[in-house]
Amino acid sequence: MKLTTGSPCKLSGLIAQGCECKSKFNLDSVLKAMPVSKGSFYWHFKNRAEFLAALVAHWELNDTQSVVKALGELPQSAIAADKLWELMCNVYEMNYGRYDLLIRSLTLEFPELEKAVAAADQLRFNHVRQLFTEMGFEGDALDMRTLAFLSTTSMDQMLLVDIPSESYERLLKLRHEFFIRP
Repeated sequence: MKLTTGSPCKLSGLIAQGCECKSKFNLDSVLKAMPVSKGSFYWHFKNRAEFLAALVAHWELNDTQSVVKALGELPQSAIAADKLWELMCNVYEMNYGRYDLLIRSLTLEFPELEKAVAAADQLRFNHVRQLFTEMGFEGDALDMRTLAFLSTTSMDQMLLVDIPSESYERLLKLRHEFFIRP
């Protein structure tokens, strides 16, 4: 089954319920949080593995492909630094990245998810790397900026939870200046 944002199986509550900051994924916690019976769940998903694969696919579609699509819709004339700013704002405003750590933690328990997560990471890496390449970065500076950008973007919504939006926006501008500075 494909998970959609309108489905009763929304990613937002499911991952949180399933992991609950525990080291192991708990399907029973997910089932309790879902507005469907256990039988209905198993009608949609053959097993836990199929459900987890659907979660990863949903995350990749909504938190990776939609961001890449938004970047592609920017005018061709936009300079790379402005595209990076749009990317940062898009990730912040749409709250992308909020499940990155949780999705990655699932791969520790379910290695069969690694390939799909790695593919999403590679897509992100390639697009961000291209922006830094357009800004003139190369070699180690290019790779380190790309990795640092992706790491901070994935983590900051978990680490900076209690920061008021005005302060976060100021930090976002400072981080943008940091990344585009030669």
